[in-house]
Amino acid sequence: MSAFPIMPFLPDLALLALALAVLASDLMGEESSLPFHLSWLGLAGIAAVLIPAAHFSDANIMEWAGYRVVSEGSGWKLLFTLAALGTVLLSRPYLRPGGNARGTLGRPGAFLGLILLCVQGMFALVSATDLLTFYLGLELATLPLFALAAFQPRDAASVEAGTKYVLMGGFSSALTLFGLSFLYGVSGSLDFAALSHAATTAPGEPLLWGGLVFIGGGLGFKLAMAPLHMWVPDVYQGAPTPVTAFLSIGSKAAAVAAVATLFLGPLDPLRTGMSGFFMAAAVLSMVVGNLGAMRQSDLRRFIGYSSIAQVGYMLVALVGDGMAARTGLVYNLLAYGLTSFALFFIMGIIGKEGPETIPALRGLGRRHPGLGVLLVLAMFSLAGIPPLAGFLGKFLIFTAAAQEGHYVLVGIAVANAVVSFYYYMLLVKEAYMAEAPAAPALILGPLRTLALWALAIALLVLGLCPAALGWLTPS
Repeated sequence: MSAFPIMPFLPDLALLALALAVLASDLMGEESSLPFHLSWLGLAGIAAVLIPAAHFSDANIMEWAGYRVVSEGSGWKLLFTLAALGTVLLSRPYLRPGGNARGTLGRPGAFLGLILLCVQGMFALVSATDLLTFYLGLELATLPLFALAAFQPRDAASVEAGTKYVLMGGFSSALTLFGLSFLYGVSGSLDFAALSHAATTAPGEPLLWGGLVFIGGGLGFKLAMAPLHMWVPDVYQGAPTPVTAFLSIGSKAAAVAAVATLFLGPLDPLRTGMSGFFMAAAVLSMVVGNLGAMRQSDLRRFIGYSSIAQVGYMLVALVGDGMAARTGLVYNLLAYGLTSFALFFIMGIIGKEGPETIPALRGLGRRHPGLGVLLVLAMFSLAGIPPLAGFLGKFLIFTAAAQEGHYVLVGIAVANAVVSFYYYMLLVKEAYMAEAPAAPALILGPLRTLALWALAIALLVLGLCPAALGWLTPS
């Protein structure tokens, strides 16, 4: 290729330029709203470009220096962009004095710029065609999160969250890199094509399986699957709420994308041999997550354990058909992201005056009927109740596994989904059946109101109109 092709790489280049511009805008001072408006407008524009990009013909694949742009990756990139957009909109009150009881997030340009750099790493992760680009993307998607988790240096909980996340994240990165070095030793090349050839011709190679053990451990930490999940509740509780939201949704999507990139890509010939590992991790994550969520009163820890259970459902897809697994994972992550953001927006509203706990939801349905309805929609979607988006997401994942004959695993997953309905309904009980305490009126700004309406409509539309799935996956 004699010339660098600009157009296929436009969203990726635009995101990099946006991140640098937002970081530079921090020079305007902490009172400036330029970083916030620049971030959400730029992300909205990138999302608008990525939607039609998911339908480009794969004959137009463009590759440059180990970085490939293909329609299949546009669905993942759109998911990452929407997760960052939701996080930016959620962070608005936290960037202003008095926006949250835990304090103000200073330096908005640095805060939002780090989020954008995380997304840049996620883009590289799903565009990689070799192990080096894959690892660099994985690290760029992770390292800024260490700083974000500890972004409130005067808050002991935030510092503790950042410290724990650095330790666990560093350990997982070392495991992953060590495992990738084994794969390089087997294939003799960093290229995914050579790795796929080695996995096909020498599937019993001990070094290959040794590498998979370390990679599975490293990505397991990032994915927060049981039993490698112990950092999740503490980090989710201590990090600032927008960071917890991005960890729960954007970072989770990146970890799932990393697993899919390897195990539905060059290592796909070994996926059948690893089905036992995926099934055991799925069952353990679902059980640990659901049992842990039942005992929580803090909303952040509640979401943390719930996310562990959701990881278990997603791992179910990896034992199914490859194409069905990709489709189910992208759609389920989108549904999970919408419902989680709805809950985080509600947390931000109640957290302006006090702690973000389950008892703080008491009487929400009477204090603000609109927020009460959104909470019901979010909980029903997380539990997988039709006709909401969460139901279709779980249906696609379970179908992918059932097509390969894993009926017992699907039965266990369905049973866990039924159990999760109990603790999700505990939040609805607090909102509608508990006595409302004396509290000031809940005030929503126009931008937050618009975001909440968009979340509610999206939960219904994606559940009622499965054809919307076509906008996220290649045609």
